[in-house]
Amino acid sequence: MSTDARHRGAEAPLPFGAGVKGLGRDVERGVSRAGGEAEPQRPGDPDVRRRQGAPLERSPAGEPAAAAAPVGGPDLLGFLDGEGGEPMGLGGARALSEPVARALAGPNLLGGLEAAMGPASSDARFSPTAEAVSAALGALRSVGSRGASRVESSVGSSVSSPAVDAVAVAIQPSEPFAHLGARVLSGLASAPRVALIGHPELPDLGPHLVAALLDAGLEPWRLAAFARAGGEALREAAARPMVAMDLIDLDPVEGLTLDRLRRLRRLAAESEGSAQRQASLEEHAGVGGRPGDAPEAAPEAAAGGGDPWFGLGAVDRPPAPILVRPRLARRLYLGVEADSEGEASLPEADVAEAAELAVEQAFGRGALGGFASDAATSVLVRPDLFSAFTACLLETLEETDEDPWFAPPPWVQRDRGSRALRDLAAGRRRVLDEGATLIHERRLDRQVPCGLVFTNVEPRMKLGGEMCVPGTLSLVRALRESSAR
Repeated sequence: MSTDARHRGAEAPLPFGAGVKGLGRDVERGVSRAGGEAEPQRPGDPDVRRRQGAPLERSPAGEPAAAAAPVGGPDLLGFLDGEGGEPMGLGGARALSEPVARALAGPNLLGGLEAAMGPASSDARFSPTAEAVSAALGALRSVGSRGASRVESSVGSSVSSPAVDAVAVAIQPSEPFAHLGARVLSGLASAPRVALIGHPELPDLGPHLVAALLDAGLEPWRLAAFARAGGEALREAAARPMVAMDLIDLDPVEGLTLDRLRRLRRLAAESEGSAQRQASLEEHAGVGGRPGDAPEAAPEAAAGGGDPWFGLGAVDRPPAPILVRPRLARRLYLGVEADSEGEASLPEADVAEAAELAVEQAFGRGALGGFASDAATSVLVRPDLFSAFTACLLETLEETDEDPWFAPPPWVQRDRGSRALRDLAAGRRRVLDEGATLIHERRLDRQVPCGLVFTNVEPRMKLGGEMCVPGTLSLVRALRESSAR
């Protein structure tokens, strides 16, 4: 039996069924998750804020702010349920590019980066400039906005987005810091408040970024950082139908975590919609209506001034999106014209140099051994160069097999059952089933596979189109100009 078989016991169960109703807006926070009674604590309670050592701030609605503080402050649910305030808009968010870049490139994060990234910690991807953050912000689609905006879905199509109450931005160590900063600013531009969900490999990143933006003048009620303990914070955000979620590179092959979050959101939205309809029916029945009658539209709703999602009470307001930004997968070109300006062409005159560049961009330090969200994932090669390039590529890979510069960072290797390595194993099986040929596989000290190179990859295969497997590189023949894309 293959040692790459995916271990499914690593995923924490989600609170489905009857437990969903307790995750709605009217959840009683006096009951602990272990089932015992706990003293109710509201984030806005002045006594609670004093015990936490946090200053009393005022939110736009006149109530004490939910969270100015990083991890360990008021609870995530209290912050997400905050009321009042408006999004900053794109202009206001873009003005924060400089403090975001300073915070993410600051020396205070160096220790944590070295522990998580190893040799890659000194790479330029972790020292963004204000210009890079601003450019990344301009390239992002909005997570959600006031009104009828469009957002990019996980498969690249557009979907309608309702107004959102908040945005939960999840940190992922595979992405460049400029892209992370842009996602935070995109959330601030789109919603009144942003919850920054941390990653256990970079525990200081979220609090440090929040503190820097507060020092730059950002209102404390707009942004807070929270730890992600076993995915609990992601599940709590998913159970809030009007909280948009901005994720990246989350189970790109099998999507198990994403599927569970979407199931939880659907159940929570159905539960909340049923409660709203029941309350509307009870209110209608209390003024002379019969039980079961649909409520009449309010005059302001009938005139077009009310909430357009509810109408006569039969249509629920659609939930906010769970936006999964795909890997920033890059394709390299050899002897073939690149599709766009952002994609790189390898030197046709020197195939050996082209192979070295391809290995560096697919598995080098800046590519996090292939697990970076912006690592090169495929090379489109002109047929007459294919054999020579493949031979040079394999020779270069053999030279780098023992070089830690080209190994995955510690956050990938630390746990053989990690999500990244499980996705790699799952992608390996799926690609082989589709008929691709594995021509190189690097093995780490504990026999964990990485650095996979596939040939005979065709555009019709999932690896040639919709699926992107981290830690792999695929070689594709450009047979015809029309079929190469």
